[in-house]
Amino acid sequence: MDLQLHLTGSGEYHWMAGNFLKYGTAESAFGSKNAGDLPVDAHQLIALCAPRPTFISYGIPARGDAKWLDQQGSYMATVAAGPVFRLLGTRDIGDNDDYRVATMPPVNTSMLDGELAWRQHDGGHEDRSNMKHFITWANKLIKHTPPAPAATAR
Repeated sequence: MDLQLHLTGSGEYHWMAGNFLKYGTAESAFGSKNAGDLPVDAHQLIALCAPRPTFISYGIPARGDAKWLDQQGSYMATVAAGPVFRLLGTRDIGDNDDYRVATMPPVNTSMLDGELAWRQHDGGHEDRSNMKHFITWANKLIKHTPPAPAATAR
């Protein structure tokens, strides 16, 4: 299954810049283009975020997260971006395996100790399942202490 053909298909193009559509062409004046013709890869885009905090979040296909999102490939890209975060003096997810053989941790495992973070929740294609983990992670990085809950009147 070719990821770019799905993202450039009818009804999906709204997620990408118009120029991206050429990577799903079978016939055109410039020939056929596919994912192999892209000038950048996902790990390079993640690395461009370094050293800023970057939280990568996914759900699971069984609960509605699309299979074409390629959760395993995204994890590999996150591992491959790690050296840039370390080079710039920040922490990555802590998986120093070769990205080509890196395997995702079990669902609901938090890899949130660095500026680069990863967490796959057991929900579908939504953010709410990871939101409490994201808020805790972000508060730690910006050194924010949330206010104590207000006491309820009796």
